[in-house]
Amino acid sequence: MKLNHINLYSHDTEADRAMFEQYFGLHTLVVRGSKMAIMQDNDGLVLIVNHFENKLDGFDYPRQFDILHIGFIQTSREDVDALYKRLIPICFGCDSGGGGTHRR
Repeated sequence: MKLNHINLYSHDTEADRAMFEQYFGLHTLVVRGSKMAIMQDNDGLVLIVNHFENKLDGFDYPRQFDILHIGFIQTSREDVDALYKRLIPICFGCDSGGGGTHRR
């Protein structure tokens, strides 16, 4: 399983973006004002720093994790659902309904 992306909350997306570029060699793909910066390293890992005050439409993160997450590449929706079902027994605060990405 390959790590695809990491999404981190930031109090200052511009300062964090500059730090990741200067010290870790990431390059910026997208900047959305002071709310979000999407960067990538030379191996394809995507790092997102954001300062969202509200959840994005279509995403339903558990309250305690809100918008912090990491993403692993899966080959299909079925693989996502199978992994989700394997994780439910060990997931604190998760419900058992549904499956798929960005679910509780």
